Amino acid sequence: MGPGNQEDCLPFSKAADVYAFGTIWFELQAKEWPIMNQPTEVLIYQLGSGEGIRTLLAQKGTGLGKEVTEILSACWSFKVEDRPTFTQLSDLLEKLPKLNRRLSHPGHFWKSEEYVS
Repeated sequence: MGPGNQEDCLPFSKAADVYAFGTIWFELQAKEWPIMNQPTEVLIYQLGSGEGIRTLLAQKGTGLGKEVTEILSACWSFKVEDRPTFTQLSDLLEKLPKLNRRLSHPGHFWKSEEYVS
């Protein structure tokens, strides 16, 4: 196996990467693991059935905000074909409100010095 060589035969996909992104992004937003203190068998059932994710978003999603919860819900969609591509995901993330962005953020590099001051 090598880059670009038999990629379709690998046991993971871009949709799995989107799911993983959603999990990491949840951890960054909520400052905790998505599902904690559960026996392995329960975790497997919750994730495999989609029940754990729906419950998690119902319980903790309100604290994250509507837009963030909708993006997480899309990333964690039980149906692989319903998950966004990274291009779509990037567009969704760009539409989020820009809160507490520092002037060193790459989005501010294009501004002139007079504009920033």
